[in-house]
Amino acid sequence: MNIQIKLLIPVLVAHLSSPALADEEGKSAVAAKAATASTAELVSSFSTASFFNPVGLFRIQLGEWERPRGAAASDDSEFETTSFSATPTMATIDNNIEPILVDGRVSLLILGIESFNELDLIAKGITLTLDQTSVTSTEVASGTSRSSSKVTGQGWTIAPYYVTQLENGDLLDLNAGVGQNSLATSSSGVTADPSSTRAFWSIGLTRTRPVTESMYVQYKGAMSYTYDKIGGYSQSSGTAVATSTTKLAQARIGATLSRQMGAITPFVAGSIIGNSFRSEGGSGSDPKEYSATALVKTGFNFSTDLFYGSLAYQAERDKSSAQFYVGYRF
Repeated sequence: MNIQIKLLIPVLVAHLSSPALADEEGKSAVAAKAATASTAELVSSFSTASFFNPVGLFRIQLGEWERPRGAAASDDSEFETTSFSATPTMATIDNNIEPILVDGRVSLLILGIESFNELDLIAKGITLTLDQTSVTSTEVASGTSRSSSKVTGQGWTIAPYYVTQLENGDLLDLNAGVGQNSLATSSSGVTADPSSTRAFWSIGLTRTRPVTESMYVQYKGAMSYTYDKIGGYSQSSGTAVATSTTKLAQARIGATLSRQMGAITPFVAGSIIGNSFRSEGGSGSDPKEYSATALVKTGFNFSTDLFYGSLAYQAERDKSSAQFYVGYRF
């Protein structure tokens, strides 16, 4: 088996959405949901990376290579690669959906191990994600009244994934994760140290088709579910806070048009997103998510033998984000 060790060093600047409540319990919900959303999105992207690297596997995705499926098992080792990775990431949060305004940062480190089989076109891996959260949540009440609080946290998530290219060329990816988050909140001198548990799963199907020799389009449909539960706790004031949960089911369909220009690949993408969001327990204002929204994203990816990265901007209803990362692989 060939062993390949790769170190990814990206810096991702993204605006993620997170609801917040006026009380301490609500600020805990904000941090927990933001960290879980960041982890789920990053693990999903991470899982399919082996199929879209710049050294030839993308040609397989386009069907330009007649792969020898079903070859003798004794030959499999020639097509298997095991890789190890460390991926530090930073995401800034900027959400303008009233009545809750949220800004801050979530920093993550993904440690992963993956086995990739070029013969059967299957990637299997598992990641350990460590995250740190620091946000300020502001509730816009009646008139111009506003109240803010600070929440920080440290969490972890273990997430296995499985990705395979189907016989018709479509790419199927499955992801799931579980973890915990230890939080600390502060508002008007009142503090608390709640903890949360998290879980998520996602399934996606990608179809890639050439438009010209250097241009291609990717169609992707995906479904995902995230769950966060904050156990009951007591504030420093002696107030008891009940257990609360947030649940988000999401369906997404979209397309990305890209053009390869040497080491640089500019792209433009659009997606339609449907959300089903529920918040239960706790107290204060309920978090909000639009039931439907459209997202537009544009930017470029670049890659050389050792370095790769991306610069992009995306916008949707009352949310926007700028993303940038640079990676080094050896």
